[in-house]
Parts: sequence; C-alpha cells; structure tokens
Amino acid sequence: MAASASSRSSHAAQPALRQAPRPTTRPLPRPVPNKDPSQPHLRVAPAAKTKRPQDQIWPALMTVTSLAVAFAFAVAGLFASDIETQAEIDAIKREIVELQETRIQALAQRAWYDSPEGLAETATGAGLVPAPEVARLVPLAPGRLLPPKETDPFTPALAIQQ
Repeated sequence: MAASASSRSSHAAQPALRQAPRPTTRPLPRPVPNKDPSQPHLRVAPAAKTKRPQDQIWPALMTVTSLAVAFAFAVAGLFASDIETQAEIDAIKREIVELQETRIQALAQRAWYDSPEGLAETATGAGLVPAPEVARLVPLAPGRLLPPKETDPFTPALAIQQ
C-alpha cells in the first residue's frame, strides 16, 4: 500500500509538471558592431508558421461554395427572365388571334353590306322606300324634245322677256 500511495502522489504531481511552460519573451540580443567589413552581420529569422492542410482547404471550399451559390442565383435569374419573356410572347399571340378574328368579322359584315340583300335591308332601315313605278329613261336626239309649257322658276325674269 505504501508503494501505491507513493505512486498516487507521483501521479498527482505529474499534471503539475506536464503543464506547458509559459512562453517567455526575451529581448533580442543587441547586434554587435561588425568590425570586419568582409563578414556581413546576419541574424537568424524566426521559424515560419507551418500551414496545416485544413488551413488551406477552408478558403478553397468557401470560394467554391460562393461561386456555386452565385452561379445558382444567375441561373435562377435567367430562368425567371425566360418565364417573363415567354408570358409576354403568349400575350402578344393572344392579341394577334383576337385581332385576326375581329378582322374576319369586319370583312364578313362588309361583304354582307355589299350584297343585294344587305343593300336592300340597309336602305329600308334608313327610310328609303322602293319607287311605286319604274320610269325608263331613253336618250333623245337633239331637237326632239318639246319645250316646257311653263317657264322655269329658277330662270331670271330678264331672260324670260327676251
């Protein structure tokens, strides 16, 4: 038991010994003036921090992810623009079809008005009535027509006296 108690005390002391020593900052030694100009004064550079592979992967992953998200938004924007353009094209096509139907109806109505039935119905609707008798006009040779029995009411009085 005595051995186990001593081992316990040594184990208890070990964590205190295992603690990492605190880094101490010592002032850099002053450079000694170089009296011999043929020998340059060199100082040792501090050791560079080594980069772990994880430190190099995260920036690359962030860049790739950012590019993928930007690409996805660009594709979504183009798709939305395509849908909007197709909706405009469909609206224009519907308007063209409606205008073609209106044109066809106008042409049919015009053809009906040009027909004899359409002319007769339009004239009757306007208050025009057919003549009770048909007068036939025949051209006469000059001098065959008798002068009127009455004077023309529109002729001036001076012309009648002569």
